[in-house]
Amino acid sequence: MRFENYSAQSLQHEQMRWHGLDVDFAKALLDEAGCSYRFVSLPWGRALKMLELGDIDLMLSVSKTAQRMRFAYFIGPQREENIVFATNVTRPFFVQSLEALFSLPKPVAIQRGAYYGEAFEARMKKEIDSEDKFIYVPDNQLKLNLLRHGRISGFLEEKYNIVYQREYNPDFIEIEIAPFIINVEPVYIALSKKSVSRAIIDKLSSAFERLKDAGKFEQILKKYKLD
Repeated sequence: MRFENYSAQSLQHEQMRWHGLDVDFAKALLDEAGCSYRFVSLPWGRALKMLELGDIDLMLSVSKTAQRMRFAYFIGPQREENIVFATNVTRPFFVQSLEALFSLPKPVAIQRGAYYGEAFEARMKKEIDSEDKFIYVPDNQLKLNLLRHGRISGFLEEKYNIVYQREYNPDFIEIEIAPFIINVEPVYIALSKKSVSRAIIDKLSSAFERLKDAGKFEQILKKYKLD
């Protein structure tokens, strides 16, 4: 099962204990279904490729796209995701439209393999000099480092991650969220078609519905102030 050691979605404790929103979702679902599991820390883009190949079985908070549906089953939705533009409060760029995002003086960091919505994807296809406008990064920590050193205008990220980190992580003290929302979309639990059997998918789907009816997922969202 894939997680990245970043943000409240999946933090790895010093004693190798995982915790966070997605971890709580995963543990609740897999324990209810009676499945064993192991967490693996991986960058997002690499994890998607491994999911396609069947090298990992499960990822959480995944947008459902036609391309991903070719190699993954989807259970959910798990919750709603809000993609925003994060900038440095000492050097702010307050983006108020998608077009403004493509007109900034410095590049914007985006994560390889991430999905930022249909409007962003369509606009990106029209951009002739996309390599000058955007920098692909393998992980979230690099986004912070580039912003801290003034190498980028900002980066795209899930709003919840930023809000949570500003409260608990000193590295986010100078991070500001621009008012324009890049994309709002439900995200799902994704399972590899290569490594997960139909019987297990059905078992997990039934477990998901039981937990949903029991209000377990609402309790998890409330814990992280997302209810």
